[in-house]
Amino acid sequence: WMIVTSNGVALTQKTDPKLCLIRPTICEMSQTMNLDFPYTKSVSIPLISNEEPNRIGAFLCQSKVCGDQIQGIDCGDPVADWLSEALCIDGLRLIQHSERDQRLSKTINHNQTISLSNQAQFLLINSKSVAWLIGKVTDSIDYYPLSDDNNLLDGYVDRFRGNLIVESKQELDEQHWESLEINDIQFNVDGQCQRC
Repeated sequence: WMIVTSNGVALTQKTDPKLCLIRPTICEMSQTMNLDFPYTKSVSIPLISNEEPNRIGAFLCQSKVCGDQIQGIDCGDPVADWLSEALCIDGLRLIQHSERDQRLSKTINHNQTISLSNQAQFLLINSKSVAWLIGKVTDSIDYYPLSDDNNLLDGYVDRFRGNLIVESKQELDEQHWESLEINDIQFNVDGQCQRC
């Protein structure tokens, strides 16, 4: 999913930091996603959208992600109104990735399709590498020294907005990984994050 403005541009946390306050919850039983935002009644949308053109409130729309034209399904007026009210921005729409969209990754594995993400489906952050980086930035150590309390390190790790947070034995280990397995699910490394 992605949120787009009235002119079809993807809304990002960089342009609107309040996005971090939206909490999605997937309910497998009801096959819905619930969105919560402080002081706002939650809204629910179906996980699987019907792409049939006669479906009321849903249509194929186009937007851009990192300069690529993408296709998605508009999730309807109720969630659009909820987003606009929660974020105080008129004309927002929630777009679900369409099976018809076959945008390819621009990283190492060029024939891998990606959904609505910038570079890869997941971003992995190694907390050991973040601690190492903090040690290299002397100004941050002067003002915010790392202690045994991991709360400060967690705050720094959160700034990278990773989907998967790991702690390896050595800092920068992740630069040499080709894959990672978590609970029998294998993740292939597409490359280093350009943003990070």
